[in-house]
Amino acid sequence: MLRAKLYLDMETDCILSQVTSRWDTAFTVNYEEVIDDEHIKFVIDAGDNVDEFVRLFEASEQVRTVDRVGETHVKLTKRSCGALPIIRNNHGMMQWWDRVNGTERIFDIVVYRRDDLRNIVRELREFGSVEVMQLLPYKSSETLLSDRQTEVVTLALTEGYYEWPRAADAETLAAELDIAHSTFLEHLRKAEAQLLASALEGEQRSGTNGDGGLRTSSSLES
Repeated sequence: MLRAKLYLDMETDCILSQVTSRWDTAFTVNYEEVIDDEHIKFVIDAGDNVDEFVRLFEASEQVRTVDRVGETHVKLTKRSCGALPIIRNNHGMMQWWDRVNGTERIFDIVVYRRDDLRNIVRELREFGSVEVMQLLPYKSSETLLSDRQTEVVTLALTEGYYEWPRAADAETLAAELDIAHSTFLEHLRKAEAQLLASALEGEQRSGTNGDGGLRTSSSLES
């Protein structure tokens, strides 16, 4: 398991790039969800510019829905610029929020395999220049998870549960392990929570901040 911090300078047009460039600001994107192959949903903190942001989002053909959440937050459903589906399709999990500043993006992700990270970087290069800013190893799943959790996660990975679209569903995998569907999902959720908690602990130990301040390239060849 690996934690990677990726820097992407996008060459494609994106409404988020337009907004941050126009008001010379940056923001974090959170609660991200891939809706389908084309659309994503997320929340941003627009701060004092919330009214201007909403008007620009509503006028954009890239944006499907815009909702105010509280005083400064905006929830969007928009056509993806491509980065998040690539991460998710290659089994990557967002460890923390990503950072938007003009055409620049910072993604803090967790991947199970080095090959998945290589594929993410290769595919992201279709949208702009990519740099691996930080790459840290994590404990193997055997030391983090129970035997049953390891079995569930391994089966989910090998059978394509994390593929997009999924190559196998939870009910089928549960039957293969001869456990209830709800039990399979419980083991999977607990395993994912444990892996992500370990990733967050690694972030704290590394002493880096969440805004992508570290710009040291790391090799994927080893």
